[in-house]
Amino acid sequence: MHDLGPATAATARVVALVTDEDLDRPTPCSAWPVRDLVEHLAGLAWHFAGVARATPPTSPPPASDLPEGWRELLAEELAELAAAWRADEAWEGSDEAGGVTMPRAALGVVALDEVVLHGWDLAAALEVPYAVAESDVEVCLPFVEQVAGMEGGPFGHPLPGAGESAGLERLLRLSGRDPAAGPPSL
Repeated sequence: MHDLGPATAATARVVALVTDEDLDRPTPCSAWPVRDLVEHLAGLAWHFAGVARATPPTSPPPASDLPEGWRELLAEELAELAAAWRADEAWEGSDEAGGVTMPRAALGVVALDEVVLHGWDLAAALEVPYAVAESDVEVCLPFVEQVAGMEGGPFGHPLPGAGESAGLERLLRLSGRDPAAGPPSL
């Protein structure tokens, strides 16, 4: 079991900085401007909180358009995601996400990885600092190492230097992200 709270809080802090003028900015996820990345974060927070609770969602996913108060709503969704994964039973058994059935322990890592990497993506797009706990990176690395470079996988091709790097830089390079293009250091 791992607490997603620090990562979701770090990402929520970046979300709070997004202005309406930022919504069309490009992100390191080349197909997604800031608006699409924010919508993706909302959808994944909603879906993975449902996975952690082992209950099918009873309401529709968040709307694809950003509603009034979306920054606060997304902060609440991210906090709910962390809260849902604090239950021991969230990490037990199997469930489905994205059409793939996996052990819930693995799905919790996928949720954390999504929050960490997309929080970094958003911070990079806004050019604001992003702090991620080393323990979060350590939890994400084995998953990213396993699927890095996989045809049709969740990431772009690993960047050169991934094998020689460590920590967040390794996580970013393995997932096809250029650490030099990222947010400023704290």
